[in-house]
Amino acid sequence: MKLLFPGLAIITGLTFLGCSHTAELSGGHMLEDEKGVNYSVIYYIHADSDYLYHDSEGKSFRENSGVLEIAINVGEEALSGEVFIYHQRPVRKILGLFPRRSSQLYYYRNGQLISHIKYRHPDKKEAFLATEADLMKRFRAQKLGENHQNYFLYFGHEIPSENGKGYHRTLPAIDVNTESFTKGVRNLLQSDTDRFSLAVLSTCNNGTPAMAKDLMPFTNAMFASPQNLHLSHIDSESMALLENEPGILPLQLGRAMANKTFERLTETIHTTITLSLYDLKELQGYIHSLESVTALLNTTDRIARFKDNVDCAEIYPDESDFYRQGVETWYKPARFGRQSSNTTHSGWGCKPGVK
Repeated sequence: MKLLFPGLAIITGLTFLGCSHTAELSGGHMLEDEKGVNYSVIYYIHADSDYLYHDSEGKSFRENSGVLEIAINVGEEALSGEVFIYHQRPVRKILGLFPRRSSQLYYYRNGQLISHIKYRHPDKKEAFLATEADLMKRFRAQKLGENHQNYFLYFGHEIPSENGKGYHRTLPAIDVNTESFTKGVRNLLQSDTDRFSLAVLSTCNNGTPAMAKDLMPFTNAMFASPQNLHLSHIDSESMALLENEPGILPLQLGRAMANKTFERLTETIHTTITLSLYDLKELQGYIHSLESVTALLNTTDRIARFKDNVDCAEIYPDESDFYRQGVETWYKPARFGRQSSNTTHSGWGCKPGVK
């Protein structure tokens, strides 16, 4: 009898878990008459960490649930597009032994929820976004509009420049850093010649020369914060403009998101607010030299890597105007403190150890 209950528990757990790392919750059908899509939007919402956000009325949102609600609304309004929403949640285990399918994918096409599945990462040491890329291959539309565009939106904590172990609290062996992030994002594209029209990084401190340089080979524009977003997020309701204003340019879409986000943050935050929209085509003439300067002068102090960014113009004041080409910045200084008298920002973030 002592051996019976553990044995039954194991059998029950294995039966419940099954062999597949995915499970269909709803949908499971593809459209018989595929209309094709004019755009593809990919949301990746990271919730495998300590996320807690309060809106202006004090309502709390956990696991980036507020961002998820907005993404679902965008998917329902995408009558001529497709929307992938990955909600990467903490791994939970059955009986403390067997990993459950905790993360979720919502796939919308032409405004319809085609599939809603739960999934887990079968390899605890896999490359970042590997499972998500495999799921995209199963569902993505094959019929694309003539001027089809791709958009990627990432919501999470700061993506570190290196290492990145432990970024996922329950999948600590999956490295998340600038290199693994950009490689993973690129693998979400359908081919080597495909590009993202706009990449949105709703994170702290990732409006950096290094991130822009690594995204540039397959991305036209980047919207990010060079400094701290204060556990808040970039508003993505403006993604609905892809449907409501057909033909809107990626930079126009980025400006719409920037304006809406900046307006909300200005009403609720008294510390520094910095948002930047980068035209990566316009940066090609100087991004490598800028990234080299900031990389060479960066401190070897590991503690500084975990500090919030400062304005990169502090280390190249004589050339700051040159490095602002192709960068639009929404900036509001802190109400109090040493930086409260600043009126401008280069749009680039660097760690404070850089001198």
